[in-house]
Amino acid sequence: MKNIHRLIVAQFLSSLHFAVPIQTFFFFAKGLSFMEIMLLESILLLGILLFEVPTGMVGDKIGRKWSMICGSAIGLLGWIPWFLADGFTLFGLSFFLLGIAIAFQSGSVQAFIYDELRAKGKRSDMQRVMGLYGGSITLGTAVAALVGGYLAATHSLDAFYLLYQLIVIAQVTGFTVLLTVRESRSTVEGDAKAHQPEPSLTLFRDGLRRLVSHRKLRRILLFSLFTMPFPFVLLAIFQPYFQEASVAPMWYGTAVFLASLLSMSAKVFAYNVEKYFGVAKGALFVAILPAFFWCAMAMIFHPVFSILLYIVNSASSAVREPIFSDYFNRHIKQRNRATVLSTISLASSLYALIMRPIIGVLADRDLRYGFVFIAGIILVATALFRITEDDVRAPL
Repeated sequence: MKNIHRLIVAQFLSSLHFAVPIQTFFFFAKGLSFMEIMLLESILLLGILLFEVPTGMVGDKIGRKWSMICGSAIGLLGWIPWFLADGFTLFGLSFFLLGIAIAFQSGSVQAFIYDELRAKGKRSDMQRVMGLYGGSITLGTAVAALVGGYLAATHSLDAFYLLYQLIVIAQVTGFTVLLTVRESRSTVEGDAKAHQPEPSLTLFRDGLRRLVSHRKLRRILLFSLFTMPFPFVLLAIFQPYFQEASVAPMWYGTAVFLASLLSMSAKVFAYNVEKYFGVAKGALFVAILPAFFWCAMAMIFHPVFSILLYIVNSASSAVREPIFSDYFNRHIKQRNRATVLSTISLASSLYALIMRPIIGVLADRDLRYGFVFIAGIILVATALFRITEDDVRAPL
């Protein structure tokens, strides 16, 4: 478990994004509309989309660790344009690089953790460990938000740039810790490969075939995909939402801090959802809950209740992540696990790439339109693609 612990520490450091509670206002100060901010998010997703499967192949071919290291290094490069940009174009370049960085890490992180647990006979701990991993990301966001909200309370550009300098320092430290992670034999690193690697296209073809032909895996994907609660949209849109609700600036960072702590707890204890509710009711619960909070946000613009709604909406979006991660991995073979997970992530990225600008256009007209639109999609998808215990059960 030492390697997983190091990975969690590295991810915590890399998650110290101090500008989170004020980033939307930074873009507003640079002359961007909310629709353009969502377009930047779509450019990030385009980077993921184009590189998701090739980077998954890298993880399956040369090892998960080196795929994660490549992603971390490219992520560092992606922050450089932030100090030079004064308009949409350079920000677009930055987001594209950050998308590539995410692609390198997305499938490989899950595959690394799953294979480490499998090698130690602890595969059943997947939901709990993924909860801890996701919790480290959320804890990093919480700490960074509290610091960032305090340092940038004036919303001045000088304060914004100070936060981005701190982000780069944290990223470099996280990269250094990641270099100390060792990869076990079962994760096919270097000379410790358990078998000769198969051609990348073979891995991708087999992975895509499994995703298309495997009814249970496909059902879980459709349910997970179309009930997406858009947590990154929430992280960007809560700032103008707070502004319309007359929330004092001092509460922006504190709200993200509290939301992150609650989200971290939700991820860590997410494995209890299936324990208490079962698969079918548990999946329905974690899918439908964010829709109700999005609806509530569309109706309530109050200095206190708006903060509470943002916090619980954020947590409700987080609890599903380790659960669906476990459900996917139960149906995927070890030899091309990173490739299949990357293909799944590719589908999610394509969906979000299309939806985020639409949400941005609606939100520029009225925030309520965007909130109701998200809630409506989740509710319809929950009715159409519900999963059962039989869909999840898949001994490998």
